[in-house]
Amino acid sequence: MSDTMLALVMDAPGGPEVLKVREIAKPKIGPSDVLVRIRAAGINPADWQNRKSGERHDPGAEIGSSTILGIDGVGVVDEIGQAVNGVMVGDEVWYIDGGYPGNPGSYAEYKVVHGAYVSKKPKSLDFVQAAALPVVGLTAWEAVFDKGNVKVGDHVLVHGGAGGLGHIAIQYLASIGARIATTVSNEVKAEFALAMGAELAIRYRSEDVNEKLRSWSGKDGADVVFDFVGHGNFARSFEHVTPYGQLVNTVVSDWPMGGNALAEWKNLDISFVNIGLPQIARDHRNRLRQVKVLDAVAEMVDRGKLRAHIDRVVSFEGVGDAHRALEAGETMGRVVLQV
Repeated sequence: MSDTMLALVMDAPGGPEVLKVREIAKPKIGPSDVLVRIRAAGINPADWQNRKSGERHDPGAEIGSSTILGIDGVGVVDEIGQAVNGVMVGDEVWYIDGGYPGNPGSYAEYKVVHGAYVSKKPKSLDFVQAAALPVVGLTAWEAVFDKGNVKVGDHVLVHGGAGGLGHIAIQYLASIGARIATTVSNEVKAEFALAMGAELAIRYRSEDVNEKLRSWSGKDGADVVFDFVGHGNFARSFEHVTPYGQLVNTVVSDWPMGGNALAEWKNLDISFVNIGLPQIARDHRNRLRQVKVLDAVAEMVDRGKLRAHIDRVVSFEGVGDAHRALEAGETMGRVVLQV
């Protein structure tokens, strides 16, 4: 058995060109760990953002150390530590873990994960299909079910409904019985979002979002707005929420000028989702809670109640172009790395 593996490694922040395929030492497990032979991994917006910034989430990581991106993955358990319970060699699992300096991610052939943080992947999906779901399945779950407080019949706006998060959130919201509007950039994405369960697709480049939203809902906005786009869109989202409504954000964004006054005037509840915090803070209790969410997502998939649309599947050599497409907003649904 070889002591090395192939991985896509970066030694410094920068553009996609900093990603290099390299043969490196295969990681070794501790007593509480499992070694996963990775078969596929999600390619997430956080990956290209971490590639550009080189942001450090592990204070123990050595300065100048190499980084393997990829914050979720799917594969087969290859080894288990003596203190691991409930996981066996040969189990097909998925997880959210790593992707930062000090904790290598899943752009690699093997990954070490704490045994308590892996979860059985959906039985009905192959590895590539499953890799499209962990990050978006968890993030959208926390946004919709934990933060959104959505009720049957609520008018809800999903920003970016054809994106990785948006098309999953639309399916969650449809399962609740919400009435769903979404913003999209073009006709193809509009058709896709409507097929996922949206009732109204607003072409934000050519249509007035506020006008379309109010005409549709009969209210001064939507009861709940999910901002999966962030940045400048977060500031605009304040205007899209009806008084006493809820705004949920999942993307790092600057607080808008005058946002406090507008939120107070409209009696808005504003909440945020950051699924990376439990890992960064080494919060074992909330990491176990996230594993239970992944279990629930897998059950929903296997009951035929949730599916992820895959825009493209790439090899190590295609990850750079996939990053460019994600950053430019050219993708629809999810992008997956097949290892």
